[in-house]
Amino acid sequence: MSDPDIRLQPWETLIEEFSCQQYGMSFDTLIKAAGRGAKAAYKVAKRLKKTGRAHVLRVDYGSSGPWRNSKTFDEPDVVPHGPLWIYPTREIAWGYLEFDPGEWEPKASTAAHLTAVTELRLALTGLETNPQAWTSERLLRRWLKTDTGRPDVHIHDAWFRDFTDPDKVWAIEVELSRKFGDGRLQRTMTAALEAAERNDLAGVLYFVRGDSVRKAVKGVATRIAHQRNLDHLPNFEIHDLDATLVRKGVR
Repeated sequence: MSDPDIRLQPWETLIEEFSCQQYGMSFDTLIKAAGRGAKAAYKVAKRLKKTGRAHVLRVDYGSSGPWRNSKTFDEPDVVPHGPLWIYPTREIAWGYLEFDPGEWEPKASTAAHLTAVTELRLALTGLETNPQAWTSERLLRRWLKTDTGRPDVHIHDAWFRDFTDPDKVWAIEVELSRKFGDGRLQRTMTAALEAAERNDLAGVLYFVRGDSVRKAVKGVATRIAHQRNLDHLPNFEIHDLDATLVRKGVR
């Protein structure tokens, strides 16, 4: 249980709510989100963990680092592999989200993707937590749940309200690596487009990492367009993820 006497500063509350919507975040992302330097970010992480509001876990997903032992969050004899993550407890997330999200902890298989999506969110909407501006995957899974307890459509990485045209809401997809074999990429992209159309969205914005992923996504988009007897998809855009992060000062 959390300490009832803790008093969070407004910026800490904002970070906590943001983290609940995004499942959690790596410490590197926390530092960027807080915008107050590494010392302040580590201090709030230590306080949230100590008072039982958040968990801290090291997640090894193959990134080379370098990683240094944390006197606060690692055992003294542990050789660290992978970044530290902070994520709210089920109780705290429940309070912010207003539904029981169940138990969750970061996994090596999805940590890199979640990090990219969260950094993109910071780049596009900052720490805005209004779900009408940015609807996270975690919220979409709740909103689109059917009587079976599961969504019956593809769940996008997020929905994003276009600040240049507030009447438009775009689906966000982040692609970090090539999907090989058995038409996996085409199936995923087709499902993403169909889900956007079914929910009356403006279309799908694909943020990709690297030239090979861009070429693959562009090629599949052309193929899908031709299957629809179109020269191109009018509701589909490809953007460079890392260029976006650099331009917006997140990288």
